[in-house]
This record gives sequence, C-alpha cells and structure tokens, in this order.
Amino acid sequence: MTSRVVIVTGASSGIGEATAKAFGARGDRVVLVARREDRLRQLAASLPQSLPLPADLANTDEAFRIVEAVVARYGQVDVLVNNAGVGRYNWVDALQPEDIKAEVALNLVAPIMLTRAVAPVMLRRGRGVVINVSSIAGLIGTPTTSVYNATKFGLRGLTEALRRELQPQGIAVCGIYPATVEGTEFRQNRRANTGYLMPRWLRLSTAQVAQAIVTLADRPRPFVVLPRIFRVAILLNALAPGLIDRLAARMVRSKRTH
Repeated sequence: MTSRVVIVTGASSGIGEATAKAFGARGDRVVLVARREDRLRQLAASLPQSLPLPADLANTDEAFRIVEAVVARYGQVDVLVNNAGVGRYNWVDALQPEDIKAEVALNLVAPIMLTRAVAPVMLRRGRGVVINVSSIAGLIGTPTTSVYNATKFGLRGLTEALRRELQPQGIAVCGIYPATVEGTEFRQNRRANTGYLMPRWLRLSTAQVAQAIVTLADRPRPFVVLPRIFRVAILLNALAPGLIDRLAARMVRSKRTH
C-alpha cells in the first residue's frame, strides 16, 4: 500500500481506466481526468479517496486548473500519467484540418502543459514520476498514422529531454510504448478506416499496459516497449528502413481504395 497521489489522464476508458484501477488497488489516491464526467464519477465510486476532475485537455488552461485542484485536495503530486490521446487513423488526404489540430493538441500539447504545471510541485519535494504513454507509433512510422506518428514521435522527444532535465532534480520521466491494445477506441477507429488489424498474438490487454505503468511508477526506467518482440521491429526499422518501406508499400497497395 503506497498511498501516492497519482494523476491519470484519459481515465474514462481503455488504458486510462485500467491504470486508475491498478493504482487504486495499490491504495493510491487517484485523480481521474477525462472529458466524460459520467464515466469518471462511476469509476470514482469504486476507488476510495479518488478525485474525478472532468476536463478538456485540448484547452491549455485546464492543466493548471487540474494541478491546483489536486494540490488543494492532497497537498502533493507523486505520479503524473499522461495517457489521454486520440488516434484518427486514415490516409493523409482523408484527414480533416480540424481533426489534425485536435489530435496534436491532445496527444502532444496537453502532456507538455500538464508536465509544466506539475513540475514545480514535484521540484519542491525533490521527487516524483512522470509517465508518458506513447505508442510503437512513436518509434516506427506507418501508413495511415501520419499525424498520430508525428504526435507520438514528439512525445518521445519530450520524454527524453525532460528525463535529462528533471532526473538530476529527483524527478523520473519514463516512456511506455505499447503496440495495439484491445478494448480501446483507437483500435476500433483504425480498423473502420483502413481495414487493417494487428494479428491477435501481438495485441495487448489494457490490464497488461496498466500493470506496466504501475511498475514504472514503482521502479522508473527510461522506457518500456510492449510486447518485447517489437524491439526487433524497432531495430529493423533503424537498420533496414528500405525493407520496412517495401513491406509498408505492399500493405498500402492491398488496402488503399480510390
């Protein structure tokens, strides 16, 4: 039982909901952040000492309001899990400009602003953990994920830079890079728009990712890739990009319709 104060964004469903439950099971006080207030309140009812905070993280002012509310309630922040995100998987010429802006705002700008808001609180105590939930899409670019790739590659850069900036001051900054996760809206969206679906044996459950996040909070590491077999794909992408290009081209020719 740790009794940490943990902020989890995107807590109303998927990885965020599973993560909130996993921290709650450890005795942590979980701050639940998402837009859907009804779902947050249902989840909060099952998590003692939790705090539901409905918020639209695409609004940059919300980050400071959230942290102020948490400090007013608990007096500290021990862990920030930047999990909220959206993935509008589609061919680049089918993406709408307003959707592109919204995706960048939620996936990249929101984690920057939340970390900016929480950093002074952690720095005063000389400790804390920030966990950025990225994706394999932050390590390998693939067709139909161009904007999602851009935001997750950006989040990877943010994570690396902040780790080197904040770790000497007692704050660990970690990245987690899961592949396809069952039970999320991302997966449903990608299949609907592209017809592509990761083989079942490579898919993860939300509980698996949540447990990995809790483990990072307990024992911070620079990054975790899930499942581990994707480290092979990451290595191939770095050493033989032409091979990956050819495989991607085959997929595009088989799936793309005009």
